[in-house]
Amino acid sequence: MHAAKQRVGPEMRDRRDGMSLGVAVVLAGSAMTLIALLLPWWDSQVGATANGFHDWGWLTFFALVLAGALLLLRLSGYTVRLSVSDATAWMAAGAVEVLGAVAFWFGNNTRISGGVRYGVFIGVIGGALTLAGGYLHWMDGGAE
Repeated sequence: MHAAKQRVGPEMRDRRDGMSLGVAVVLAGSAMTLIALLLPWWDSQVGATANGFHDWGWLTFFALVLAGALLLLRLSGYTVRLSVSDATAWMAAGAVEVLGAVAFWFGNNTRISGGVRYGVFIGVIGGALTLAGGYLHWMDGGAE
């Protein structure tokens, strides 16, 4: 992986010199996923809770780190050569974020006591937004 500081190309910006819609949605989805990881994902109903940094939530976290690192590099003007396009990387990261949250949901919803809480649902939405942002970036021609 080679990083070099360059100006952000046209695939990252729209005609008004602002952030493209796809990148903005990736940013929103990543922020939502980060907030979701800090919220309760599971509650024992007797006082114990767990946030997204438990069990399958780690998969969501690592996908968020990858998506966020690429996003920050691109927005700061660095060029990193990947074997896939930015759009594909963001779609894959979003899908893995959703997968981690859904696996946590199913894995922890079958217990006799306790159940999943609202944080896991917000994590699913955040991952879906990251995936959708990658798709929008791809549709805007950011697949190069």
